Amino acid sequence: MTMSTRTLTTAIEFERIAAGLGPCELVRGEVITLSPGGLSHSRVTARIAGLLWEWERRTRLGRTLTGEVGFAVETQPDTVRGADVAYYAYERLPKQTRLDGFSAVPPNLVVEIVGKGQGWREMVEKVGEYLRMGVDRVWVIDPKSCRVHVYSRDAEPSVLARGDTLTDETVLPGFSCQVDEFFAD
Repeated sequence: MTMSTRTLTTAIEFERIAAGLGPCELVRGEVITLSPGGLSHSRVTARIAGLLWEWERRTRLGRTLTGEVGFAVETQPDTVRGADVAYYAYERLPKQTRLDGFSAVPPNLVVEIVGKGQGWREMVEKVGEYLRMGVDRVWVIDPKSCRVHVYSRDAEPSVLARGDTLTDETVLPGFSCQVDEFFAD
């Protein structure tokens, strides 16, 4: 009989080493290497972050973060996911909060863009982790189909396509945009 004595990495250890590893996440204690997103992924990420930032600037209700924001979504074993874009209302993460390291405070919104070679099974697993963490809304953006999949803890998922308008008065009061804006050049 062979016993495995694999040592799992904690979120604290991962935070210390992650900057030197390149794109990666910690999934149930194991460091998983991610491939870079590519031009389309980057462009869609920038468009969404820009639209949210414009809304944030107008409403002054919170802050938008981007660049693989690290969220400690599960513990024992630890999982740290890197979101493409996230939004925090100031009532959840006050203005004066120091923004260092990974966050265990769930954001109001997480946006994930489906990347090259990324499967839906893996994406749905991530969505579940975010929702269990306490995230109110998760948008999964599929650049290939130009669709937005909207997940929440309190409703069935919905899918929006080109020509549809994305709004969410609960999480982003007053925010409204055409899905087409996410994919415009």
